[in-house]
Amino acid sequence: MDQEKIAEEDKQRKRKALLIVGISLLLLLVAGGGYYLVRQQRTINDMRELSALDKQMLQDQFDELNMQYEEFSFEISNDSIAKRLEQEQAKVQRLMEELKQVKSTDAAEISRLRRELDTLRKILKSYVIQIDSLNRANQALRTENKAQREEISRVTSQRRQLQEEKSDLSEKVQLAAKLSVSNFRVIGLNNRGRDTKRIKSMKQLQINFQVDRNVTAEPGMKMIYLRLTMPDGTLMQQAGQSGSMPFESGQVPYSVSRQIEYSGEPTQVSLYWNIQEYLPEGGYTAEVFSDGYKIGRFNFTLGD
Repeated sequence: MDQEKIAEEDKQRKRKALLIVGISLLLLLVAGGGYYLVRQQRTINDMRELSALDKQMLQDQFDELNMQYEEFSFEISNDSIAKRLEQEQAKVQRLMEELKQVKSTDAAEISRLRRELDTLRKILKSYVIQIDSLNRANQALRTENKAQREEISRVTSQRRQLQEEKSDLSEKVQLAAKLSVSNFRVIGLNNRGRDTKRIKSMKQLQINFQVDRNVTAEPGMKMIYLRLTMPDGTLMQQAGQSGSMPFESGQVPYSVSRQIEYSGEPTQVSLYWNIQEYLPEGGYTAEVFSDGYKIGRFNFTLGD
């Protein structure tokens, strides 16, 4: 009887031990499952955060690319390239709108948009190369044009200088060819053609002078003009003798004129003034002109 009771107690102890072990195992399983579930949820949350971050980074990259297209659109002056850049930028903006509608967990769509981004980057890079090449070509052209302008300016300056030198030389030649007169003398003649000092007896004035030697002057027929001025400054003029002559881009009145033949050697000239007006005593002035120049000026006195 005692042995059966002892045997029954051993069985109950074994059952209790097995139950405790089973409960312990169950508790371990429950605890492990809970830990796994918590860890799994944490992993899922981490993946969601990572996907959201990945989407945001992709959005930032699209924004950056869009800004790059915008910057180049202001820099390029080539209409054809500018038009194509505008079209590519429109694609970037369209994909940016698509990305906003995509869920961060849609890995396949985000991957597709990332590939589109890479393609647009390559396209932009090709345009950058074209723009750089155009800029270098334009810079070379500007440098060449600048050199040409400088050369044209240099040649123009040389021509202007040569023209000025030629003009100066021409003026010097003209001045060198200008005639001059000397040995001026006025003689009063009476009605018999004899010299007289008395103004009342004078019927004619003989004005003598010499056109000096000038080998630079062009030989040939020369018109000599004479202006006679009385003591009060009045120009002596008579119908049939007086007229107007070219001088300093205009016409100037003269008293008497004569044509001479000039060979470049000293030439004696005499002009005659027929006295018809009253001549007062005093100082008179005689001015000689030829070829548009004043070639001599002399003062003389009539009367005692």
